[in-house]
Amino acid sequence: MYRKFVNAMYILNILFQSLFNLATPLLLMLGLSWLLVEKCSAPRWLYALLGVLGALVGFISMIKFIISAFESLERLEKERRERDRENKEQETKNKPQ
Repeated sequence: MYRKFVNAMYILNILFQSLFNLATPLLLMLGLSWLLVEKCSAPRWLYALLGVLGALVGFISMIKFIISAFESLERLEKERRERDRENKEQETKNKPQ
């Protein structure tokens, strides 16, 4: 039960971090475009350009994070399986016959 809870929390963490990685560049680029348009009299099409750029950067960042998170999860699962196998081998060696 504990392992299922930890895995569920890990997946929830990946979900929230992915959404954060997607939204942050988009919001920063939209904020920058607002600043340039309103304060520096830049053309309004800058909203669209920087918005698309922010969305692309956010999407790439999100995909890279998801790939690294699942690689890490696979590595942890492999280490856990090896540890369980070693524990079973130790139990069979120490088991009285």
